[in-house]
Amino acid sequence: MKGCIILKFKRKTIILALMSIIMLLFLAGCKNNSKDGIVAEIDGYQVTQEQFDKEFEMKRNMNIKQFGEDFLSQELEKGLTVEGFLREELLFDIIHENILRKELSKLNMAVTEEDIDRAMNEYYISKLGGEEGYKEYLDKLGITDEYLRKVVYRGLMYQRHSDYFFNQIDLSEETVREYYEKNKDSFVKVRASHILVKTEEKGKEVLERLKEGADFAELAAIESIDTQTSIKGGDLGYFTRGSMVEEYKEIENTAFSLKVGEISGLIKTTLGYHIVMVEDRKESFEDLKDEVINALKYEKYQEELDRLTKEADVQIYMDLQRNLAESP
Repeated sequence: MKGCIILKFKRKTIILALMSIIMLLFLAGCKNNSKDGIVAEIDGYQVTQEQFDKEFEMKRNMNIKQFGEDFLSQELEKGLTVEGFLREELLFDIIHENILRKELSKLNMAVTEEDIDRAMNEYYISKLGGEEGYKEYLDKLGITDEYLRKVVYRGLMYQRHSDYFFNQIDLSEETVREYYEKNKDSFVKVRASHILVKTEEKGKEVLERLKEGADFAELAAIESIDTQTSIKGGDLGYFTRGSMVEEYKEIENTAFSLKVGEISGLIKTTLGYHIVMVEDRKESFEDLKDEVINALKYEKYQEELDRLTKEADVQIYMDLQRNLAESP
């Protein structure tokens, strides 16, 4: 069992951001009837069906290689499968690529081929032992060098533009504190460790040893069947409310109900029986200030992207998986 399956991938946040931008385009009248061979137009730039399909095949291949074929048919929310989400995510990426390219050009901050080369070498080629290892990596994921360079290019544009925007924001202490108070529940986090065993009998035995003074981390290393966290003394790291999938919600609720150093009773899930201990808790403004600032800056940056997208001449001809007119 891998500990990472307890903490969910923050896909819901991405879905909300994606659907908000698609909804923005829809409400702005950007969703038009189909145009033969064209997926979308952004300020006159045409995204062809052939171009879109070629890139989506790479994106699809990578997800299948990483998560399996069945992953694509999973429903993320009503009317939206993973595959449908990935298609709309790609559309979202292409729209922002064209908008950010123009914005960075105005600022004389365009991402160059040399920038991409440096990033490719730093993040992939050098870490994979050279060109040979890099080619093997591409083959393993079922993608091409051209596709990965495009992904890196978009990432560099986003990073460069967002960094520039963040540096222009001057947030007062009062503004940051007010944002913290309004959103405190989403910032408070705990650091917890757990021991996972297969049976209730084994769980009771471990609990008894803990009551007798056994070290939690040492027991986790010896007894926990969660191989990913046992080598770290059962450490799950810091997490906020809403970080765990519904199936393991009781673990999260228990962790937030415990005091630092306190140990839970047995918690039953489909994986077995868990024992949780809280290692640390961060909830004061002083402890969380940097994270609050980053969250507020990110929120304002999303508003800036929405503004730029709304001002651009965007026409969408691709059929979206969900009927946005009926979306809440």
